[in-house]
Amino acid sequence: MKKIFLLLLLILVAGCGVKEQEPQKEKEEIVEEEKEKEPIYQDENPLKIGLYQNSGNLYKKVDEFISPLEDYKDIGTFSIILSNDEEVTGSSIKELYNNVKSTYDDFSKYKIGYNISFKVQDGTTYNETILKPLDLFDYPFQKYLYIWLYDDINTTGWHSHIEKNEYTDTTVMSSIKLMSTENSRDVVDGFKITVFTYDTMDDFDEEGNYRGLSSHTLTIKYGGEK
Repeated sequence: MKKIFLLLLLILVAGCGVKEQEPQKEKEEIVEEEKEKEPIYQDENPLKIGLYQNSGNLYKKVDEFISPLEDYKDIGTFSIILSNDEEVTGSSIKELYNNVKSTYDDFSKYKIGYNISFKVQDGTTYNETILKPLDLFDYPFQKYLYIWLYDDINTTGWHSHIEKNEYTDTTVMSSIKLMSTENSRDVVDGFKITVFTYDTMDDFDEEGNYRGLSSHTLTIKYGGEK
C-alpha cells in the first residue's frame, strides 16, 4: 500500500513540475515572436559620396594619402563630392553639389557626417562620429589630429571654417582640413577619415556607428619627406 501511495505522490509531483514550466516556455516564445517582429534596418539612401582633391576643374577621389605628418603643419584639405567616380570634372564643389541636389525633391533631408578612427601605440583606440562641428580643442582626438570643417555650398569666395555656434540645419560640412600634431606619428596604421550621408538616426547602430551605404573612407599614413 505504501508503495502505491509513494508512486501516486511521485506522479503528482512530476505533473506539478511540468505545469510550472509551461508559463516560462510561453514567455520565451513571446519574446522570440517580438524579436521577429522588430523591423530590419534597410538603407534606401541613393546618394554616393567621396573625398576628393582637385587640380583646376579635375577632382580625383582619394582613398589613401601619404603625409610626412610634420608637427603642426597642414596635411591637406579634402572636399566632398556626391559621387563615387574616380574622377569628376566641374568648376566648383558648389556646382557639383547643386547638380546632384537638383535631381531630388527631398534632398534637404540628407546630411553629411564624418567619422575619424585610429589607434595609437599605447593601445588606445579613437572612434568618433561628427555630425556637427566642435571647437578645435573639443574633439577627443585633438592630441593627435586637428580638424576644421567648411561649408563651401552656402558661401562664396574665401571663407573661414564653420564655428560651433554658426551651425544650422542648412549648413553643409562639405570639406575638411587636417593638421598633424607632435603626436601624429604615434598613430598605428594611419588615420581613417570616413564621410557619409544620412537622413535618419536609424542610420546609426546602438553604439552610434554609421551603418548606411552612403560612405567613403580615406586613410592617411605617415611617409614621404618633410
